[in-house]
Amino acid sequence: MSYTFEKTNSYTGVLHFEIPAETIEEEARKAYYADRAKYPIPGFRRGKAPRKVIEQYFGQVFTDKAIDELMNSSFKQALDEGAPNPVTQPAAKNLNIGEDGKATFDIEYQVLPDVELGDYMGLTVEVNEETLTDDAVENAIQREITRNTRYVPVTDRPIKMDDRVRFDYAGTIDGVAFEGGSQENATLDIGSGKFIPGFEEGLVGLSVDEEKDLELTFPEQYKKELAGKPVVFHVKIHEISQPEVPELNDEFVADISEFSTVDEYRADIRKKLQADIDTRNEEARMDAVTGAAIENAKVEISPELLNGEVENMLQDYDMNLRRQGMSLDDYMKATGMNRQTFIDLQVKPAARMQLTSRLVMDAIVEKEQVECTDEMYEEQLEKAAKSYGMTADALKKALNGTNNESIRHDAKITAVVKKMVESANFTVVTDEKTDDAENQAETETTENKENDQE
Repeated sequence: MSYTFEKTNSYTGVLHFEIPAETIEEEARKAYYADRAKYPIPGFRRGKAPRKVIEQYFGQVFTDKAIDELMNSSFKQALDEGAPNPVTQPAAKNLNIGEDGKATFDIEYQVLPDVELGDYMGLTVEVNEETLTDDAVENAIQREITRNTRYVPVTDRPIKMDDRVRFDYAGTIDGVAFEGGSQENATLDIGSGKFIPGFEEGLVGLSVDEEKDLELTFPEQYKKELAGKPVVFHVKIHEISQPEVPELNDEFVADISEFSTVDEYRADIRKKLQADIDTRNEEARMDAVTGAAIENAKVEISPELLNGEVENMLQDYDMNLRRQGMSLDDYMKATGMNRQTFIDLQVKPAARMQLTSRLVMDAIVEKEQVECTDEMYEEQLEKAAKSYGMTADALKKALNGTNNESIRHDAKITAVVKKMVESANFTVVTDEKTDDAENQAETETTENKENDQE
């Protein structure tokens, strides 16, 4: 068997095969001895008819089987010897058996597309970086103070702002209760903004065991079935507590940390925040250079390859959503999109970018001839384990050697991106909004406002 490989375009290739007549005849002879009992011939006991007699009745069945098996084995052998792997189902074409018994045929299939790399080393790119501010440090300390704030019950005064209240409420619209509008022994920090406008303000001034009807209106930007509707909440107060905020002093620091003075504690907070910022800035630089390298490259993604990636991403979406108690269909209904719109607007662009990024970075790794050292492997394993919330040893045990190649590949990508960063010239745009935890807290408060039905 001999073969040659030919690229017909960026992502389609053809293997041209030639099988000698003697090879075909040898396989046909094996097929005859293996299958002759399948062909009953009058006058012969089953499995005893000569090959020529069987072929007179049934045609060249043994030669046909030999060619089919040789086509499959030849294709497998070509792949084992280094022919490009297929990314779509291969198709056999142009089978021809000459008068001399020699067979020629083609196997056409799609391969990973060619990547035309542009500039990827020595790039000049703009990157948005963070700087640590004094406010960020003080805000981090303040959050620790807030976490250690306790609430003390009060009985000698009514509710005021910043109090924590335990109470019952029951909401009605036109005298009819609605789903999610009632709760017993609810807890609310007055001034948190978790309830609709007017609710928390309406509790101010009430005392323990006092009841009141709050006549309010749901905001226009609210749940569709409730937006803009008038609502009455009947509330009853059970308990009022006021915050007891600890003072920032050496005693407080010694109680909540391993440090004995406020200055030591503040220095440690600054160090940790700076380390987090350094990590994010490094990631920002890596993202900037990879993004520029991908933008500079040219890759033609075939529809078949793209559709395969789309299907993989849809499965991932569905699996992740099911972990949260809903399906992909549920998600699309909630967003008002049909399946095709969801694919066209969200999945397909993400799949195209993911494919392009992977192909470009693989091409750079190949061109740079990056090798994965043991140190690189261990570092990448540690990073992967951290993303799964595991230790490196636990991940090693879980993998049991199955995904080692994937981790080595990721280590090569990381190594080449670091080289790209080292060679790049960055124009830095400073971002002083470094208080990520505070931003996250604000996001959660906003989400609570949207999700609460009260």
